[in-house]
Amino acid sequence: MRVLITGTAGLIGSWLTEALCKEKDIEKVTGVDDLSGGVMENVTLCRSPKFTFEQIDITQYKKIEEVFAQNRPHIVVHAAACAREGASAFQPHAITLTNSFASSIMLELGIKYGMKRFVFFSSMACAGDNHVPFTEDMPRKPVDIYGVNKAATEKSIEILASVHGFEYVIIRPHNVFGSRQIFDPYRNVVTIFCNRLMRREPLYIFGENHIRAFSYIEDSLPAFMKTVSSDKANGQIIFIGGKEQITIEQLLDAVIEDFQPSYKPEIIHLEPRPLEVKEAFCSIEKSVKLLGYREQIGWREGVRRTVEWAKVKKGPQNWRVDYLPLINEKTPRPWREIAGL
Repeated sequence: MRVLITGTAGLIGSWLTEALCKEKDIEKVTGVDDLSGGVMENVTLCRSPKFTFEQIDITQYKKIEEVFAQNRPHIVVHAAACAREGASAFQPHAITLTNSFASSIMLELGIKYGMKRFVFFSSMACAGDNHVPFTEDMPRKPVDIYGVNKAATEKSIEILASVHGFEYVIIRPHNVFGSRQIFDPYRNVVTIFCNRLMRREPLYIFGENHIRAFSYIEDSLPAFMKTVSSDKANGQIIFIGGKEQITIEQLLDAVIEDFQPSYKPEIIHLEPRPLEVKEAFCSIEKSVKLLGYREQIGWREGVRRTVEWAKVKKGPQNWRVDYLPLINEKTPRPWREIAGL
């Protein structure tokens, strides 16, 4: 099999690329990323002779079509996204361009060049404000622009697969974290906390007792890998991720405990971000049944490993500030501060 994977410079894409190259049945892996949300350091971690990397913006139709024409992948793994769910109301064009628009290009070219299976990394955001735990049979109820984009792509996949006959798997990972994660001030709360501690900046918590289930990348990776070839997963939507629910306050306590700062961090509580869902976690039953999901490391040990990576391998990072074209009184205070507003 030949595999094309997008977002290979990001957290999930980087781990997946390396794992795919170790599979005997896979003869070639072509990674694509424009490095707008990932880093070249993650790409270079994969040293397999099976792997080639193309630095391309997948919203550029002709450029990505050349990659499809040259490689004619059997499997397309679409992990690229701008996953700034909270910020999506403040940059709707960028979110839509890099999510549903880019996905439509990947689907069209995949069909045109004969792909057999499309693996799409969607999001828990499709569930919106359904009651918890979210299950796959619930209606799509996105409450933000990012979730709307992911839900639209899911439906597009179902429609196109019924017309053109390709296999597909829709994965909904949630709150994935671990080493190789990007230091983005608008998302990735574990590395936000780590970087703020290293930079001696205030630690912000939005709202009170918001509940999530965090997913350590090395726990989810084996299930992600099975979506590439599993017959059971074909045509399915599957939540994959952590099974233990915790509050953001509990997460912060764990990060501080493992970081052991030499000073007393300032913790500031703010209003919830606009449209933020207070309780968001998923059932893992389907992922266990179809993909054999097992949580062997867990969020707590995952936090310890991620903190160690951030301190030892990375150190304090400059924030990757992106332009938010829509700013108003509802824009969270830390984002306005980083932008110098």
